[in-house]
Amino acid sequence: SDMGEETLLYHRMQIMGALLRRMPEFRESLKSPMISVKDKMGLLQNATGKNPEQSYLDCIQLILTNHREDMLQMITLSYQRFYRLKKHISIVHLISAQKLSGKAIERIRYLTEQKTHGKVEFSTQLDPSIDGWFIFQLNDVRIDASVKGQLSQISRRLAQINKSII
Repeated sequence: SDMGEETLLYHRMQIMGALLRRMPEFRESLKSPMISVKDKMGLLQNATGKNPEQSYLDCIQLILTNHREDMLQMITLSYQRFYRLKKHISIVHLISAQKLSGKAIERIRYLTEQKTHGKVEFSTQLDPSIDGWFIFQLNDVRIDASVKGQLSQISRRLAQINKSII
């Protein structure tokens, strides 16, 4: 924060977190005792793009010096969470059965920002298998208004009623 690089570091941590999540071989190579700290430093410097900020370099140097490579994924997630809390940023993921218009997405974003009194990182996904409507997730709260989800909920209720009758 004092270096004015917290937002840049946040973006680097997002990239690193995604790499670690999608590439288990990358994660395993960082844990390997066969790879030198210098080589790991080179990997981590290049993994998130060119010209890394000093705060990022200091962070990965600290991780490597203390042999915490196995905790890197947790560290990236923790930093992202801390940054979002500090900056009042919410994560919204919207899954819909049909493609939504840009106007509809912007309206949902606007309403979410009004309700949360902060900014929103918004992602959408098209999934016809939910058979209609949508699934809306705001941070850790998930609202399943999909046809598939509603039918599943009805099925569970009927099963509970059936158990109590028998």
